[in-house]
Amino acid sequence: MLFRSLNISCPNVSGGVDFGVDPEKTRDIVAGVRGVCGLPVVAKLTPNVTNIVTIAQAAAEGGADAVTLTNTLQGMAINWRKRAPILGNVLGGLSGPAIKPVVLRMVFQVAQKLPQLPIIAVGGIGTLDDVLEFLVAGASAVQIGTANFYNPTLADRKS
Repeated sequence: MLFRSLNISCPNVSGGVDFGVDPEKTRDIVAGVRGVCGLPVVAKLTPNVTNIVTIAQAAAEGGADAVTLTNTLQGMAINWRKRAPILGNVLGGLSGPAIKPVVLRMVFQVAQKLPQLPIIAVGGIGTLDDVLEFLVAGASAVQIGTANFYNPTLADRKS
């Protein structure tokens, strides 16, 4: 199925999360895309918010057909010897197993409050057990990201 993924949550570029942390901006940007795009629109949301349900509701009100929960958590790495940040943009995205409990909670919260909104879960998924946990929490589908870097044949496995 073709769809348009709308990333309003990238912590790796300057201003990348500006739209995704504000419900009104989220609603407006999704509505703007919805108005010019005939494909299904899936809004990729940031976990760097106080209330993910409010942001997901705004995306749905703007016309999102589904949401992706979530992009990476904002993080930082420091070279203590140089007393300087390691990343060029100072802050960047933390992904992989470390964020799974946070994303699992957010999927559960959105699914409980917005049961009609399909959710694509992203964050720390690397095993069948992870997939099943997210489905039980309320996800409609899952995406495997970071696990593909440390296990490139993961998607080919039969169990």
